[in-house]
Amino acid sequence: MEVREISINQQNEMQTAASKDRMRKRPGHEQGAVDPDYENITLTRSWDQPKGAQPAPKQVPAQPMSSGDRAQVPAWLHRAIMSLYIFLALLFLLCIVLSALVLVKNSKMSTELLGLKRELGNVSDSLQNFQDEERRTWTTIQQSINIAKSTIISKEDRVYAEVQKLRMMSTDITKIKEQVQKILETLEKTKPNPS
Repeated sequence: MEVREISINQQNEMQTAASKDRMRKRPGHEQGAVDPDYENITLTRSWDQPKGAQPAPKQVPAQPMSSGDRAQVPAWLHRAIMSLYIFLALLFLLCIVLSALVLVKNSKMSTELLGLKRELGNVSDSLQNFQDEERRTWTTIQQSINIAKSTIISKEDRVYAEVQKLRMMSTDITKIKEQVQKILETLEKTKPNPS
């Protein structure tokens, strides 16, 4: 609100100054007679005065200052303030654009992370399935090995039993041979001689 008042005051002052310039250009025009804001200021040069003399104080009629005179701001200050406001507005827009870019990038990264999470879940499921299949296979192999071991042990026991039987048979055969030999000898003795 103050900036607007300052701007309006400056426009009024510029219009007043323009009208004063027009009045000055008229021949025979006396400024002080028409314009109540006119101040007759006489300037003296310091070299015109003798040394050590004090310059005469300026005679200015006391006039009450209007509210527009108190709030007079130079034009350059007004432009500087407006430039700062524009700069702040541009910074604000830049922050909004950067925030939007961050949100878009965050959304993209979130989508990528969800995709990676799905892929990781798929890999994890595949690995779990592979491990389950491997466990089942090793369980089956272990059972087959145990069955083969028990079969081999039972066959080994049977073979051992058969070997024991064969050993016993060989001693029996030896006894039978000895008995047959004795019988043959006895038969030869009992057989008459044809001579």
